[in-house]
This record gives sequence, structure tokens and C-alpha cells, in this order.
Amino acid sequence: MKPVLQDRTLANQLSGAFFIFGAIVTGALFVTVLAFGIRRIWLTPEFARSRRAERSESAAYAAMLDEENGLRAYLLTRDVSFIEPFTRGEAVLAQANQDLAEQVGSVPELATALLGTRMAEERWRERWANGAANSRPDAVAPSMTEGKALFDAYRGQQSALAEALNQRSEVSSQREERLITASVLINLMASMAVLLLATRQHRALRDAIVFPVAALLRHIRRIRDGQLEATADRAGPRELAELAEGLNEMVRALATARASAASRDEALSDHSVKLRLILNASREFSESLNLSYVVGAVRESTAAVGGYERVIVWLMDDEQKRLVNSDGSSVSAASDVPVELGQGLAGRAAKSGRITFENPAGQVRFRDSNQGPVSAIAIPLIVGARVVGVLEARCIEAKVATREGVEILEMLAAHAATAIESARLHEVIEERSQLDALTRLLNRRRLDEDLDAECKRCARYGRPLAFVMLDVDHFKEFNDSHGHPRADTVLQQVAEVIAGCVRTTDTAYRYGGEEFCVLLRETSAEDAMHFAERVRQRIEQRFASDGMAGITASFGVADFLADFPTPRALVEAADAAMYESKHAGRNRVALSVKPRSRGLD
Repeated sequence: MKPVLQDRTLANQLSGAFFIFGAIVTGALFVTVLAFGIRRIWLTPEFARSRRAERSESAAYAAMLDEENGLRAYLLTRDVSFIEPFTRGEAVLAQANQDLAEQVGSVPELATALLGTRMAEERWRERWANGAANSRPDAVAPSMTEGKALFDAYRGQQSALAEALNQRSEVSSQREERLITASVLINLMASMAVLLLATRQHRALRDAIVFPVAALLRHIRRIRDGQLEATADRAGPRELAELAEGLNEMVRALATARASAASRDEALSDHSVKLRLILNASREFSESLNLSYVVGAVRESTAAVGGYERVIVWLMDDEQKRLVNSDGSSVSAASDVPVELGQGLAGRAAKSGRITFENPAGQVRFRDSNQGPVSAIAIPLIVGARVVGVLEARCIEAKVATREGVEILEMLAAHAATAIESARLHEVIEERSQLDALTRLLNRRRLDEDLDAECKRCARYGRPLAFVMLDVDHFKEFNDSHGHPRADTVLQQVAEVIAGCVRTTDTAYRYGGEEFCVLLRETSAEDAMHFAERVRQRIEQRFASDGMAGITASFGVADFLADFPTPRALVEAADAAMYESKHAGRNRVALSVKPRSRGLD
């Protein structure tokens, strides 16, 4: 149940929370002190007495063994020196028995066992030990059997006493362990209670203080931004409620003053400023053919003109008929997912070709509906009669979409659509100018650019670079006998094999005719030879499985860092190695040593 914090002062709320926490901590401290006192006054001394009694009992038993062994040795050898262990054992035994009596004499169950042990000890001493110790060397020795029987009787009583002492020590140890366990559990429960109450008090104070303060701060920011329509709730402690009421009075006074000072000239001035922003923005992104730059300028201009916190430019994917986000670094994972036509705010705007609004509840409506306050707007980007994208703008706080504001965004979207479509067409043309139309590999023009850049990089940083050239064997005869369509298919299949073998860091090109080449970055000549051999085998296997076993390729490999320090020298070296392969019988890989003239097709 939540504590009732309304109409209470902040001091009362905090003092109540501190009182509860103090009571719990005091209780836990009392339990800890009590457990420590019980352990220190009772359990620890009791356990110590048990351990001393065990040591005394062990000493008594060891003394009895010394006496018994000394007497037996004396009776067997009649050597009077063996009487000394008996005499020494008597003294040790007397001291041990005295210690035992002091430690456990007052414990009834232990006193009984101790008495039985002492009586068995006295019987052994009176009936056999004293007579054996006082017998003369030349006299008849007392019976060994009787002495053993009496000592065995003593040993039985001693075992019972030792067991009783051991059990008493274990009981004392268990009591101490239980006391410690109980103390730990009580402290753990107290800690959990403190945590639980702290959580509840945190939530109560958050609901009663943090949230009202945050609401007041948001209200103050709205006042700072000129939003004087909303009022602050009188929630939380008395002090915060009074502060909220004071803010409301101030807001009402500011709203009255602003309403009286507003004029039509200010509205026209604001409209003209936005038009000027649109004009400057359209000039900026219409003068560039870089798609990323144009899209960024459109986003910034939309946010500046409409006061939106987040703007997304969706571009139409004509092949899959869906919208994709033009910004790869979007702030939301949801905006990275393509949008199908008719789905969501942007999808419905793209499918209908109409401006679409979204209210704070997430409902999507078209422009001719009574939209009221909106949290987002989507404007289709139309060039001619074709939708090329959608301009989606969102704001954190819902606001009314005025007719003037929507018209300004429409005007901006019209200019943005033309600029975006021009930049997209430029990118498509630029991309196609670097691709070979038949094989879809990069063309000779792109090869010259990449070779020049890579050779400069390798010369500067000393990194390895390899270049591979290959030529389809007997391709002219195949073209003449099977025709151009079949020959084009072969070239496309060879290009597919090459593209499937290269790494993401490598680049494949069509050099011209039936010749291809691969630029291998960060690759030595030896690794390039392995790569070329792998491609050669796959080309041979590919066409062998298609019933065209005669289609093979010859390869030449050159290493930039070895002997060919310029792009031209590197190409000539790989070309010479390729024709070295042809001279050697075709369908093989050769590493360039020095350039040589071509001699075979």
C-alpha cells in the first residue's frame, strides 16, 4: 500500500522515512550485540572448557598407558629402570584427574562417566599395579592376565568418558554455529526489510516529489519556449503545490500580456522568415548531386522550419516497393527497418500520395480529417506523378498543425523531392559508368583508378599488394563455333566464379574481352598464387559439370613489392606471366619474373 503523501510537508515525509530506517537498523544492531554477548559469555567459555576437558582426559589416558607399559616391562625384565615411567605417569595422571574434576565435575552426565573411569583406574592400581610396582626382582611376578583384564576394564570406562566429552564439545560447537546462523539470518532479514522499505519509500518519494518536480521543470521549460497554454498540476508536498500555483498565476499573467501585444504584422513576419529559410534551403540542396549531403540538408531544413526534433527522409526502393531510411546512423533501431507501402505513417503517405498525420495516441489520419494535435507528419516526395520518398517529421510535444505550417512543409518537400531524385539518378549513372554491362564486374576505368590509389598506398606504407590476370583459353574458337550468346554466357559464368572467390577486401574487374583481373590487397605473391589456383580449379570444375570441359583459364600473378613498383609495370608483369602460362600449356598459374611479349590467344 502506498504511503499517503499528499498535503504533507517535505520535512514530514523525509523524517518518517528516516525514522523507519533507524528503527530497523537499531533492531538489527541490538540482535547482533545480543548474539555476541551470548557467544562471549556462555558459548565460547563452555566450548573452551569442553576442549580443555578433552585434552585432560587424553593426558590421563596417556599417563595410564605409560604406567601400564612400564610395569609390564619391569615384570618381564626385572629391570628397576622401568619403574620410572610408572612413577612419572602417577604424577601426570594425578594432575590430569584434577583438571578433569574441575572442568566436568559439576556436569551430571559427565561426572558419572568420570567416576566410573576413576573407579576402574583405582581397581587396576590397588589389585595389580601397586603390587607389581612393589614386587622384588627375585619374587614371583603378579599375574599378567589379571592386570590386562583390569586395564581393559579401565579402557572401556575411559572410552565412554572420551565419547561423552566429544559429544559435549560437538553440542557446544553446534550451539555456537546455530547462534551465528540465527544472527546472520536476522541481520539478512533486517537488510531485506531495509531494502524493501527503502524501495517503497523511494517509489513513494518519487511519486510525491521527483515526478511533481520534473513536471514543474517541464512546465518551466514550456514557459521558456513560450508555451503558455498548459498549467502545472498542484501535486506533491505542500511546498511544491504552492510553487505550482505560483507558476500558474505567472503563466496566466504572461499569456494575457502576450495576447494583448500580439499583432498580425508579427505573424506575417514569421511567415516571411520561414519562406526565406525555405528559399535558402532549396538553393543549398539543389546545388549538390551528393545524395547523402542532399538528404542531410533536407533533414536540417525541415527541423529548422517546422521546429521538429526528429526528421527522417525515407527513399522509395522501386524494385521491392518499400521505403528505406536514407540515414544509416539513425537514432532508433525501428527507423532502420524498411517500411512496406501502406504500413505505418510513412507507408500510408507513400501509398496514398497524400499528407498524413499521426496523433499522440498513434492513430494515423489524412489531411482532410480533423487531426487536432499531432505528434508527427509525413509528406510524400513526388516528382511528376511518381512517389520517390517520404519526408517524416516528429516532435516530442504534440502540437496543432496549422494550415500555414503544412503549406510551408509542402513547399519544402517539393524542392527536396526534385533535388533527391536528381542526386539518386546521378549516383545510378555514376555506378553504371564503372560496371561492365555483361559481367557486372568493375570495368577498366575503375581498375585504373583503384590501381593508382593502391600502388601509392603500398609505396608509402610498404604494404603487400598482388595482381592476378586471367584469360579464358581458346575463347575465340569457342565464340566462332558456338556463337556470341553462348560465349557471353560463358563470360558471365566465369565472372560469377571469380566474384564468389574474392574476399571483401579484394576487387574483381573485367579487363577486356575474355580477360579478367583481380586486385588482392594485403596479399603476398605466394598467397596470390594459392588464390589463383583456387579460382582456376573452380572454373575448370564449373564448366566440366555443365558439359563444357574445354573451358579453362590461364593465370598470371605479379607482386607489387617485388619488382614492379608502378601500376603499369604491375599489369604488364601479370600479363606476361599469364601468357607464360599459355605457352606452358594453358589452364595453369604462373608467377611473373619479367615481362615478355604475347604470343598466343
